[in-house]
Amino acid sequence: MNPSVITIRHVIVQLVRGPIYQEETESWTRLLRDRQQVESHFQLMGLDLVVDEDAGYAFLRNEDSNEEEELPEGHEGEAPLPRLMRRTPLSFLPTVLLTELRERLLRHDQSTDGTDYLYLEFKDILEFMRPYCGESGNEQKIEKKIKAAVSRLLELSALRYVSNRNEVIYRVEPILRAKLPVDQIEAIRNRLKAHLEQEDASEDRDEATPAESEIEETEEDA
Repeated sequence: MNPSVITIRHVIVQLVRGPIYQEETESWTRLLRDRQQVESHFQLMGLDLVVDEDAGYAFLRNEDSNEEEELPEGHEGEAPLPRLMRRTPLSFLPTVLLTELRERLLRHDQSTDGTDYLYLEFKDILEFMRPYCGESGNEQKIEKKIKAAVSRLLELSALRYVSNRNEVIYRVEPILRAKLPVDQIEAIRNRLKAHLEQEDASEDRDEATPAESEIEETEEDA
């Protein structure tokens, strides 16, 4: 029996469902081989294909011009396409974690240690996230909240679990550089600070918090 072959159709479907990474060897190789056809396919749908060969990832995003805006009276020409990529709202703790990871990734990029990826143990994440949990003395509840925030970012491909016998380790995915540009960090930090000032009296910040940041993903995965 011949082995299963990854075709351009598999690549297209996989991109609709989420990013493709270099570690997914067959899909990645096929994507690079048929990149022009894949780009043309998604351009008809109003989507841009973003490929970073050095970092080893590819994903889809809405074209800059693809916005569902109300057209002025008397407008002629092609109407805007419906958005196929929605902006997924994140609550308080996942937003904090996303921002912390992006800042650490930036510092890692500026360092000279020569490593390609940034890895963090869960105990490290627990340490720098603890002050944002609004709890005192309830370590079990703090850990539960932070695990939930980590799980949310795993779903959004901002983190990846790395198998390890001794410690729980995560890799900060390079795709976060494209998903959260550096120039957006300060604005998010300011919103988080304002929210903290308003919610100091809240017993459960994360459950009471509206969306603080957004990440684009496909409507199908909503």
